[in-house]
Amino acid sequence: MSEITNAKAANKLPAPGPWAFVLGLLALAVGCGDPSAPVAPPFTGTGGSGSSSGSGGIPGTGGVSGTGSTSGTGGTPGTGGMVGTGGTGGTVGPCVADTPPDSFLCDTDDNCAFSGWVCIDSGCKGDGGAPIKQCVPSWAPSCSSDNEDGDCPNASDYDCVQVGTGGERCVRVTSGCSPSTETYDCAPGFSCEGGTCVDRRVPCGSYQDCPKSHICLTVSAGLGPIAQYCARVSRTCVVAENDCTWLGNSFGSFCDDVDGDGTDECTGERDATGEACVNAKCGGAVCETGAHGSDASCASYGLCRFDNECGVGFECVGLWQDGRRECVPTGGTCDEVTDCDPQQVCAAPRNGGSPRCQTGKIP
Repeated sequence: MSEITNAKAANKLPAPGPWAFVLGLLALAVGCGDPSAPVAPPFTGTGGSGSSSGSGGIPGTGGVSGTGSTSGTGGTPGTGGMVGTGGTGGTVGPCVADTPPDSFLCDTDDNCAFSGWVCIDSGCKGDGGAPIKQCVPSWAPSCSSDNEDGDCPNASDYDCVQVGTGGERCVRVTSGCSPSTETYDCAPGFSCEGGTCVDRRVPCGSYQDCPKSHICLTVSAGLGPIAQYCARVSRTCVVAENDCTWLGNSFGSFCDDVDGDGTDECTGERDATGEACVNAKCGGAVCETGAHGSDASCASYGLCRFDNECGVGFECVGLWQDGRRECVPTGGTCDEVTDCDPQQVCAAPRNGGSPRCQTGKIP
């Protein structure tokens, strides 16, 4: 992974209310009888295997099982609240809307009227099972210029773009994605695989349905949820209040260098101390995040760089594509996200255990 050194949050002035404009638009849509809301995007604006429709209309080559009312053979939760281990039938997608979205609709990025917005599959389907695409705001990390202080990975693939009336973000302007810059190129719930943002949104009803180091995002428009899916907490950030929240869902209350690799990521508050949870303050343990997004504690599961940072019976493994590694028990049935079918993730189950392909749970 090429090292990306982000400026500290203390050196940045957060943009005023970066999501206020979005929420205002959604409130206006609701007032007009429109219950839809944006779902987080892959930012390249291109499709590939993560953006194409499965047999049931949910993005990803994994499709859905049967009519979409039940998950695949591995989609049910394990005992004790543990999420499933994957299976041959895939899972239902993240859409939980009573009626399909019908605002901000698009076919390509060119249909999006606002600066920094992109056109993606919403996760919901329309008549005939066709995926519904929407214009949504980019959710890349904040920036102040194309490459000032290393905010953007490079000036060739990224522009520092004003997103609607919110703040500026490092939006990829060339096609494809790169694993090391997955946070910039792909939305929460997507991973960069083979140059494409692949849909790995795992359905959930609460954080208890999600694996370790994930939270359950709920996207709504005031009349009920549109989509619910698990998203990994450790995303590259510059300004916590801009980059670690999305439509009211918190990935963490702080932005700091958790594992000491020179790149900041979203993290939680360490045990109500008022400080960011980072490994350097965990006394030999690692920072475990994801129970509620804004909470964290020093424990056994979390970001690491080397095996000797993990406890007995644990190893430091790169489960995702961005170069970040985390402490998990040895003996897993998967080593990285690409070992699992689309719309599944390789992660330690919520109640603990070695990594396995997780399918989440239908709300």
